[in-house]
Amino acid sequence: MHTTQAQTLSSMDPTAPDADVLRVLKALSLQRVVGWHLPAYFLGITYESVGYDEATLTMGLDNNVAHNGQPLPVALCILADVALAAAIRGEVGFETRLATVSARLTFTGKSATQRLSAKSHTRFRSDATAIAIRNSSVALLSGDTEICFAEANFAVLNRPADKPAQALPSPTTVEQVQWLDINDLTDQEKDVYLKAQKASAHGRDSDGGSASGRDTTTTFTERFWGLLPVAHAKAATCEVECGLHIGNRVGHVQGGILLGLAISTSLATVEQDWRMLEISANFIRPGTEGLLKASSRIVNQGRNLAHVTCDITTDSGRLVLQTQSTLIRQ
Repeated sequence: MHTTQAQTLSSMDPTAPDADVLRVLKALSLQRVVGWHLPAYFLGITYESVGYDEATLTMGLDNNVAHNGQPLPVALCILADVALAAAIRGEVGFETRLATVSARLTFTGKSATQRLSAKSHTRFRSDATAIAIRNSSVALLSGDTEICFAEANFAVLNRPADKPAQALPSPTTVEQVQWLDINDLTDQEKDVYLKAQKASAHGRDSDGGSASGRDTTTTFTERFWGLLPVAHAKAATCEVECGLHIGNRVGHVQGGILLGLAISTSLATVEQDWRMLEISANFIRPGTEGLLKASSRIVNQGRNLAHVTCDITTDSGRLVLQTQSTLIRQ
């Protein structure tokens, strides 16, 4: 490891990576030593406080907005998912594994101009069933403006013995972590780094509608995570590859990524002047390896509202996530 960005760059390729690729390298460094997952580090999510039944997390906007200036839905989904679980951790601790059972998110469509704050709290606890269940809610705010609100149910499970307990990354610990040198990366980390380079190159070289040749239709984050759905009349599909770049700390695809994939694929079924109003999701089984395929279709589309379903399955056809969403014309 090296203590400065300059030292890290000195042993990289002759062409210095751009800021987005460096964000990925920083996230790789953080997940290696602090004990959380790469998606949250990549987005710059940090814990501000955790109480017995409440928590506050924050996320910057600089790199987490779409080309229309609104926060990326997948970024909001990850922040919401992490914050919903954080409200429960004050009770069950960070040694415990929390598995998302179901979630419901509503997006206000309001503009965000300040760093996002996610304030969550536990709503109820149930220990009278075969597995313990916790329910929590969260509001995502930009200043005093509510951008998204959500609730979710979690199963409280034992953490796999070979997986580390989750850390509490604060702004201070994030800044103190030393960056990995490119030559220090494991094979798995190198694969993530190469995905970042490819996503960056695609953004520079694509003919995505820009006279300069730069892709102006997708963001680096969407390309890096593979959130590039293909529309088929009133349906759409999207395939993403499981791996460290979209994984949580136990090696499954992070829940917010699954929600973001469902949203991206659902939105691809309609024209661009629509947005997500609400999505309800059931988490059936974890995404662990291979390819995940999202398939969405319009159930009904009126003048101003559309109802869309989306299934995410493994490459062998097993169901991972099932969603129902309401889209609204802007």
